[in-house]
Amino acid sequence: MKRISIRFAGASLAATALLVVAPAAAANGLKIENLKNTGADMLTAEDVETAVPLPERTVSPEALEEMKERFRELSPGAPEIERKSNLRQQGVPERVDNPNAANPYWSTGRLIFRKADGNLYACTAQFTEDFKVVLTAAHCVYDTDDAHDWNSDFLFQRGYTNGVSTQDVGWKCMSLFTSYHTPSENFAYDYAFILTDVDDGRPPLALRTGEPEDDAITAVGYPNNYDQGRYLYKVDGQWSSISGGIVTMKGNPMRSGNSGGAWFASFKVDGGVDDNLVVSLNSHHLEGVDDEENGPLFTADTERLMEHVRQAKCDN
Repeated sequence: MKRISIRFAGASLAATALLVVAPAAAANGLKIENLKNTGADMLTAEDVETAVPLPERTVSPEALEEMKERFRELSPGAPEIERKSNLRQQGVPERVDNPNAANPYWSTGRLIFRKADGNLYACTAQFTEDFKVVLTAAHCVYDTDDAHDWNSDFLFQRGYTNGVSTQDVGWKCMSLFTSYHTPSENFAYDYAFILTDVDDGRPPLALRTGEPEDDAITAVGYPNNYDQGRYLYKVDGQWSSISGGIVTMKGNPMRSGNSGGAWFASFKVDGGVDDNLVVSLNSHHLEGVDDEENGPLFTADTERLMEHVRQAKCDN
């Protein structure tokens, strides 16, 4: 598993944007799609208070298998692993009352955005690999349900806790793979990177690709089913399989608003450089399953997308 690095910071936010599809594509055909911030519209404090946790993403076994097959065609050679889990009970989420006090929590926050229905929603995001790069789920920045287009009015609230954020962070541009939404939604590519307009000023988290080295996984997020998404939560579980670009985590019952929250291997509060490795994120779960969450497998393509944003190529 390969290690890379990650982080953030901020000030304002904005709405009007310009869509650009990058001409460059890897040998496997994955194309990068960019959204550039060209506006100066601001969300008011009253606007932000109306944001509600984005509803959870569910998928049928048949639809998920189709996504996996498309991933295998585009990204051949990715690991396929089925493991026995010795997790004897469902993970129990724990509230993080002061996320700004310790890593890796201080890099995490709430991502606000507006969908085509005109309403504001909230997901989870975190600074990753760079002082100005934020990682979240692609379905938090792109609407595959109604508009089939980018969301708008993004604001990252680092260290958000019950209506108060440590830092409000604006954005310059963001990128995802077109294969996330075309020809149809594919959760194997359910990740996006955002370039912010200010530095984080905290040590970066590290992103790992490939198979997680440890069984134990810790997920974070702002779930609606625990305190209505107003507090950061963490839950300890285990990863059980990698199949068609999808990683399954057992013992993760967080739902709605937790999307985009990181999964950590070697989790340790106030850990060192080899701890708190970001290996996936909260993406979706199978219909009717309440104690598992799936996330995308991070690959060399994930690194390529992150580097594209880190170098501000999404802003060209």
